[in-house]
Amino acid sequence: MYIESAQNSRVRAWSQLKSKKGRTRQGLFLVEGRRLIDELFRSAYEVDALLWNVASDELPDELRGHPKAAGKVFELSPSAFDQVSDTTTPQGVIAVAKVPAEDTANLASHAILLDGLQDPGNVGTLLRSAEAFDFATVCCGTNTVDPFSPKVVRATMGGMFRLQLCTDDSLPFVRKWRHQHPDGRVIVTAADADEVCYQTDLTRPTLVVIGNEAFGIREDVRDAADQTVSIPMSAETESLNAAVAGSVLIYEAYRQRSLRGN
Repeated sequence: MYIESAQNSRVRAWSQLKSKKGRTRQGLFLVEGRRLIDELFRSAYEVDALLWNVASDELPDELRGHPKAAGKVFELSPSAFDQVSDTTTPQGVIAVAKVPAEDTANLASHAILLDGLQDPGNVGTLLRSAEAFDFATVCCGTNTVDPFSPKVVRATMGGMFRLQLCTDDSLPFVRKWRHQHPDGRVIVTAADADEVCYQTDLTRPTLVVIGNEAFGIREDVRDAADQTVSIPMSAETESLNAAVAGSVLIYEAYRQRSLRGN
């Protein structure tokens, strides 16, 4: 189906997916670019539409003919496509995917809680790290940016499609995870903690909490933690970026589990 006008009702609805309000109302989100769409098509996510800018390169047969795109390809004029695109240099193809239903009945033994993270790049990086280091559940907690925002989706490089993602208030999520993993521990970081991360047993069920870039973890969530650990670093370094600190900690857990065969 070809759509010429940027004011077409479908185009207007797709363009609203750039906002959290639009995504929440429609239950859809945007996946822009060939590489990300390839990852989407390999995942369990459902595809609602595939949008192609007719002024760009020919839509590859492996996308047009993919079973997930069957009967869902829309050819858009450049002006209509630009109305939907969220990037400054669009790649000519956008998928509209369905936000999956949340299922928190089986939370992974190794999970991450993002408490108040506001930077989409940090959230996307942590989702990518979570997939790389086998932390299968990530909760975007209180005041954390929407994981389905276009900037977060791009920053994950497709890693998000292989995670169990959920959104919840931070403290209730801690309680849910602890109920399912009563033998586990909730871990937070602090520069002045007595125990460093590699001295801590991270092979047992572990929920890593990563706090806001400027203010850290909220007090009620910090009080609910079982242990505070530090990440050793050069004395000249004042602190680590939230995404870097979180990635270091979950890599340490992955390293320990790999050594012990867990």
